Amino acid sequence: MKKLYTLLVFVLCMVATTANAQTKFVGGDISMLTKFMDEGAIYKDKDLNAIDPLTFFKEQGWNSMRVRLFVDPTKATTQERKEGAIQDLPYVIALGKQIKDAGYSFMLDFHYSDTWTDPGKHSTPSAWSSMSVDELKTEMYNYTKSCLQQLKAGGATPDLIQVGNEITTGMLWPTGRIYAGGGAPSGGSWDNFASYLANGIKACNEECPDAKIVIHTELHSVSDVPKFYNNLAAYTDVKYDIIGLSYYPDYHGTVATLNALLTTLENQHSDKKIMIVETGYGFQYPLNGAKEEYKNLYPLSDSGQKQFADALITTLSNHANVNGLYWWYPEYTLCNIVYKNGSEDWSKDFTAGFWNAALFHYKTGKAMSALYALKDFLGETSGIEQVPTVNKTTDDNWYTINGQLLNGKPTLKGVYINSGKKIVVK
Repeated sequence: MKKLYTLLVFVLCMVATTANAQTKFVGGDISMLTKFMDEGAIYKDKDLNAIDPLTFFKEQGWNSMRVRLFVDPTKATTQERKEGAIQDLPYVIALGKQIKDAGYSFMLDFHYSDTWTDPGKHSTPSAWSSMSVDELKTEMYNYTKSCLQQLKAGGATPDLIQVGNEITTGMLWPTGRIYAGGGAPSGGSWDNFASYLANGIKACNEECPDAKIVIHTELHSVSDVPKFYNNLAAYTDVKYDIIGLSYYPDYHGTVATLNALLTTLENQHSDKKIMIVETGYGFQYPLNGAKEEYKNLYPLSDSGQKQFADALITTLSNHANVNGLYWWYPEYTLCNIVYKNGSEDWSKDFTAGFWNAALFHYKTGKAMSALYALKDFLGETSGIEQVPTVNKTTDDNWYTINGQLLNGKPTLKGVYINSGKKIVVK
């Protein structure tokens, strides 16, 4: 009876602390992981030991992953596909199931296009291009509903859903094109845009009622972001839970700029959570097309990239409404694809667009220091702060300090929970 009571206390403690940990989300957009693994990429920890990425991320405290979805990426250009616009529904179902099976929460990023969408482009899918506004509203609902039904059937039910990607200037152009600060160019309107959103959200609520809805914008005009959400608030049928932001210092300014924006959004939309759903900073070169330069503040090095991550986490932690941080494209590496045994082999022309803000070195596959730092966003309150004082329980499983179940005894250094005790693995 005493053993049963001890086990019950331990389980209740684990459930409570794990639930607490899930109030914050940290992870990355790993949309290309399947492709890189298929190409033979090798990932390594900081000591150059080969690792399995999904297992490794979990051991580092990550608890959520994001994946993008295109309508028909076969219609994207060759260059766009080489840049990574390849995620069709079967691809996302398979990767989403791996994410869920590994114990992560899953954020689904609907692009509602055949290719990349951002504030400069939101092309309507080719199969939808001749539809009227009313037909597009219906298609938004039907397409979203069908995708979610198939994801659920495939074991990849999303926990968070982005209805559009970086929709600061609308979606489904030209009819859904808008100005973030108000109004719209000829052929577009806020009414159209809001109707498209509302129909997508309706399908999400019907198929995944427990999922949180994310409205995702980008900071190309920081002053317009609050205006966007204020304008959107006039459309009461657009119901969402989370303000999602893309923030890259190379394009969007200092962490202080972000801090001011977060304060404004919290003051104006106190009922919404806020997530950084995309971020990144280079460890050797500025990002392509960088508008700002911060190498004196955050050197373009492994330690400089970590300094940026630390500064970002410190800022986000000062905002009670901020509950998510996702690094974009952490999985990029050419280790064992191009760089093999000290030589270079560029015969595999499968990807274009060097991504210098990854969290693995492009040559060696070695994990960058910033990868290990991201778990700090969860904070002390999301870890297991109290462990039952008993020496033994019948639960011999291993858990991270954040309360996440591992597949067997960990091989990496760190503090873990086993048999009701904190154990340091050296």
